[in-house]
Amino acid sequence: MIENYKGWDITLTWNDKHSFMKNSSCKNAYNEKEKWKGVNLNGNSIYGSSLKEIRHIIDYPGLHK
Repeated sequence: MIENYKGWDITLTWNDKHSFMKNSSCKNAYNEKEKWKGVNLNGNSIYGSSLKEIRHIIDYPGLHK
């Protein structure tokens, strides 16, 4: 876990983003929009391409449906 934000545990899902980009020959090998993952106490998950995006989804869930 990198951060707990308003009851959501936020983690980085890529182990090493730099080595992935250098060693990947497949364009669709990893979805960049799933780089960050947030999980709340009920087990609900959200995904985003940045920590800022995850925080925005938590703060304004109605805008991301």
